[in-house]
Amino acid sequence: MPPNFKCVALNYFREFLLPIGGLPVGTQPYSFDIGREFFALTEASEIIDGQVKVALELSKQEGMIALNFVIAGEVIVACDRCLDDCAQHIEGEYKLILKYGDHFEEESDEVLIIPLEQHQFDISRLLYEYIVLLMPMKRVHPDDAQGHPTCNKEVLKRLEEHRAPAEPDPRWEILKQIKTD
Repeated sequence: MPPNFKCVALNYFREFLLPIGGLPVGTQPYSFDIGREFFALTEASEIIDGQVKVALELSKQEGMIALNFVIAGEVIVACDRCLDDCAQHIEGEYKLILKYGDHFEEESDEVLIIPLEQHQFDISRLLYEYIVLLMPMKRVHPDDAQGHPTCNKEVLKRLEEHRAPAEPDPRWEILKQIKTD
């Protein structure tokens, strides 16, 4: 890793530090535009590129902070079938509650306990995780209007050449005989 890489990453991710110390009770809106640099600087990111908009409503109450995330956009990942770049639409909402306590603890997926003396909260890792959770399990190019895959034709051809011939399982033949008897 180049020596100045960490400085670039630290400077970039500074915008994702929420100043929670000293905030007055009430609601604060935030918005973030996440793109190529975010995914490139995120360690071990499977996302190549993307344009994602995040609207965050931070609501401070006595003893806790509620974070409501609305995420929408498109990310580019490697297609599971042909490995070419593949655009995936994402959209969703997440809620997180920050409660004050003696030490940092993850109470549940939606509740974190943070130390009372913590003055900033980094949401960059949360945003990445939320974006990944919004992506479909199977990431492939969509089929065209006729139902044919739009993946790289050359790769599909090579995959077909290497496909082992499907041999019927003899157990199914026995079961079929039972059914017809």
